[in-house]
Parts: sequence; C-alpha cells; structure tokens
Amino acid sequence: MVNLADGRMMGVPLNWFPPIQSAADQQRQNYISYSSSVYWHDVDDGIDMIAMLTGMYIVPVYEREFRPKPHVPRTCVYLDGGEKRTSGGMEGVPFVHDTRNIPRALRFTDDHLIVDLADDRLLFLPMRFSPRLAQATDKQRQNYKCEGLELRWDELDENIDLIAMLTGFYDLDAPYPQDTIKPASAAAT
Repeated sequence: MVNLADGRMMGVPLNWFPPIQSAADQQRQNYISYSSSVYWHDVDDGIDMIAMLTGMYIVPVYEREFRPKPHVPRTCVYLDGGEKRTSGGMEGVPFVHDTRNIPRALRFTDDHLIVDLADDRLLFLPMRFSPRLAQATDKQRQNYKCEGLELRWDELDENIDLIAMLTGFYDLDAPYPQDTIKPASAAAT
C-alpha cells in the first residue's frame, strides 16, 4: 500500500515484486521515496509510481512466458504536452486505457471508496473526493453503472472518472455542471 500526498492510496500485490516480497521486514522498511518512485536499495528493487497508478507496469522477463496472453491496449490517451488529445483536453504522458484498469468491484468504508481493479490493484479514494457519495445511503452507493473507466450514480448525479483518479489529473474544486449554468438575460431596451 502506498499513501499518496492527496489522500489517495494504491495497493498492489506484493508478489509482483519478488525481491521485496522475500525481503526481511527491516529491509522492507528501508526505502527511499523519490518524486515518482519508491526504491529499496537493500534488495535492489523499486516501484515506478506512474506505472503502478496507470497500469503501465512492465512484466519481468522471467514471468512473461507464464502469462496466458499478452495485454493488448485498446486505446491510448496522452497527457501534458503529447501528440494526441482526449475529449477532456488532457494530453502528454501515455495512459493505457485497457482491461487492467476496469473495476471488478466497489466497496465503501466510512472514509473511502475502494475500487478493486481487474489486475488486482486496489485504489482507495477518500470520501472527500465525492461529497455526494459520502452522504449517500448504502443502497444509493451500490446503485451505480460502470461504463469503461467511468463510474456513474444516476440517482446522485455523480460521476467518477477513473482515468483522472489513477493519473491524478482531477479537479476537486471544479463546480458541478448545474453550478456552471448561468441564466440567460436580455438587455433592456
């Protein structure tokens, strides 16, 4: 489990990192956190945070032959200065929108929405990311639709874009759509 500065948490199976998994507790506690990675010098292994969050991790050579079939991305989105744009206006660093990032299940605690992703990663979102879900009943929370990488609660008029949550390109201060609609006014003559 990695706690991010904005309150999100990401969990990955420890067996993805055999050197870290087989390390002694003292070795696991001896890590250095860089701006976009975490590294354990005692076991010479690390985790690239961008790869972990976006699902763009690299499968080690010794595990590639054991995979039933290669992962083939369906589409790519580029963020911050790249060649392609999405309808959301984000561009630049490649983000693979594929089956690894599709949610298998959702769970709620008092403090978090937990998204269980198809590749066994867990994304913990603090409930402050969605005040409407925080105030909703359990029945309302369970009444959602999953369309690709978007979670939708029609009754609550709430959407969660998993691309934004996984990449960190979200705006918690953005107004809800109904808040941006200004009534038309006619000039007096």
